[in-house]
Amino acid sequence: MAESIEGLLVVVGAALGPGRWFADRLADGLRPAVLVDTAGAASGLRDRDDGVTLVATMDDDGAFTRVSDGSRIMPGVAATVVVAVPAAAVPGVLDALAVHTDDRTDVVVVTSTMGGTLAAARPRVGGAALWGAHLLFDPGLTAVDGQSVFVTGDRPAPAWLERVVAGSGGVLRAGSAEAHDRAMAVVQATTHRALVGFADAVTRSEVDLATLWPLRTPLFDSLFGLTTRALDPRQQSSVVSVQAASGREAAELLTASLRDLEVEDFETSLVRVRDRITGALFEELQASAAAGIQAAQARRRDISRRRRDGRLVGLRRVGSAGPVHVGRIVDVSPTRVELDVLLVGPPGRAALLDGAGLDNAQRLGVSLTVRRRSFGLGHIELVPEAELAVVLDEQLAFLSRDVRFLVPESVAGSGVTRVVAQFGGLRDVRLVDEVVRTGQRSVVVHVGIRADRDVDATIEAVRREVEAAYAWPVGIARTVASDVADVAYLGPAGTFSEAAALQCATSIGLRAANLLAHRTFPEVLAAVRPGTIAVLPISSSASGLVWRAVDALLAHHGPVAASGVVDVAVRFDAYTASAGPLESFRGATVYSHPQGLAQCTRFIARWDLRPVQTDSTAGALARALASDGRAIALGGADLATGDLRVIEREVDDLSGSITRFLVLGAPGEFAPQRDGSDPTLRSVRVGARAEDVLPLLTGTGAAFTELLTDDAGRFLLISSDTAPEERPGLRLLGTLPWSPRTPVVRVPSA
Repeated sequence: MAESIEGLLVVVGAALGPGRWFADRLADGLRPAVLVDTAGAASGLRDRDDGVTLVATMDDDGAFTRVSDGSRIMPGVAATVVVAVPAAAVPGVLDALAVHTDDRTDVVVVTSTMGGTLAAARPRVGGAALWGAHLLFDPGLTAVDGQSVFVTGDRPAPAWLERVVAGSGGVLRAGSAEAHDRAMAVVQATTHRALVGFADAVTRSEVDLATLWPLRTPLFDSLFGLTTRALDPRQQSSVVSVQAASGREAAELLTASLRDLEVEDFETSLVRVRDRITGALFEELQASAAAGIQAAQARRRDISRRRRDGRLVGLRRVGSAGPVHVGRIVDVSPTRVELDVLLVGPPGRAALLDGAGLDNAQRLGVSLTVRRRSFGLGHIELVPEAELAVVLDEQLAFLSRDVRFLVPESVAGSGVTRVVAQFGGLRDVRLVDEVVRTGQRSVVVHVGIRADRDVDATIEAVRREVEAAYAWPVGIARTVASDVADVAYLGPAGTFSEAAALQCATSIGLRAANLLAHRTFPEVLAAVRPGTIAVLPISSSASGLVWRAVDALLAHHGPVAASGVVDVAVRFDAYTASAGPLESFRGATVYSHPQGLAQCTRFIARWDLRPVQTDSTAGALARALASDGRAIALGGADLATGDLRVIEREVDDLSGSITRFLVLGAPGEFAPQRDGSDPTLRSVRVGARAEDVLPLLTGTGAAFTELLTDDAGRFLLISSDTAPEERPGLRLLGTLPWSPRTPVVRVPSA
């Protein structure tokens, strides 16, 4: 049973050239449309068939056969018909279309030979309105600003045609068919004959093209390149029809010109011809020719530059929206471009066989074979970088990962997700989980990482982005004399203590050069003096009391006072100098400082590692490096070097711990703290024997007390009892803001 479609648009010859230009602008998916071409050509339009726009072939009786399913469709009256076929085929096409044209139909025949084609068309359209249209530009151009469309007919051009041309940036020019054909006898027929004659003369010469082409000049390059426009098989029927209509007149003009060149000296001929062209027009033609030559040379120049700089490029056929070949240019000859194709695999699951993409290609199961392709230099163009980025987004696979972020407790997981989503090269960003722990929020976000990116490096870069967006609150008690110049910490560089010192220094405006690394806890305390403050780790949310700091504080005989805290988010990764798998390290030595080993007990037990204490994480990395790849070091993130690599990330027992550092200085170095009006003001004491703290715990009255101890009886006592007196067995470090949940260091008033 035939399906009837009323008021439709029909474009015949819709797959290529002018027909495709009209189809792309008229078939908008809102009005019924049928795009017609031969079976072979119509297959290139399959993606346009959406039920509103149909892609079909046409039978002699005017019925359409839909390419997608073979169904036969007999249309009713069409509102608009565009015929863009060779002039010789126009009568047959219009005869077939007569069953659905009447006096309500607009018929536009696209042709370069107006008089003859329209004369043959008029008897076949009945009462329909008829126009001839000629696109005076390459219909493959993506932009037609300032280009012309000539139209002629028995009445003014229809409004829809004016809108299409103007909306594309073109200019609609009207006139008679006779005036058009007289102009085309020169503009097209003479041009075609001159170009074909030039190509014939060149190829007749005794110098073969393989020898001639490398020695070409820009003028020869451009002119000989233009001959392909007349010689192109796809344009052959159009060129032949133009010659049939106006070729005799063009031949007579060229013959007369050549005869005149023979009878007079060439300089006289040059002057004679140039004088026929007015000064203003001559200058305009010079500028246009220069632009054309530069454009022809620019493509070769740009392609050669990409070969030299080795950047990733996309190549596609000139004037085409077709497939983009992505890779690196390895050679440019006078006529060819050689490309190593690096983007391989099906759309959405492809990999890039370059850099980090090679490892990802193996994970995706993509072939690692790089294929070399050769392209004609005149047939391809570089894809703009912005468009290349879109192609990579569409073609490459995205590797799924769940990434954990540690942020202040007050930051919502949705906020972290929004920051992550703005990072380039990511897709499918969504919140997976969030957990609030003491003083912090652990947020897990799922991300898809584009397959040309280094997965681990991308994760670390995203983490830094989140850290920059949601920095931990830091500050330090204001000094009495604004002459603090140094911050001492437990070195060497690259430790969590250095991170704490940097936070502390930043809050009081010191430069990184004012950070002083010391080898031991006692040396850090010994460095405290007027003008030098220090940071000392005192507790960890994962491993508890830092007992070495307590011992150092109790053994230190000099005066020292605490007046602030700095919290550092801690994450441990496992590093090694070997390229082997983690399984090969079972039973090996693992180095780290005592707190690091205490925070990674599950990882150590899982691989039966032998823990060895070091003074710092930096020292642990140095020991692992010196072991010739036979040991593991536990240290913070972003410590991998050319010799050390991460063998496993986030090996903490409780991922996302916080280490709290005391800010210490000489007595009188800090401004007095505020009174009890500050609800978090606490006294801080340390001791060596748990029994010494019992009198404070059994006192009367309401009070806040936080007690942290270790197996040996050492303790840290935080109390709302801010009485400054010393007690036996306890060392009072001072009174300072202390919150058990929110990691804040406040800046008290002077």
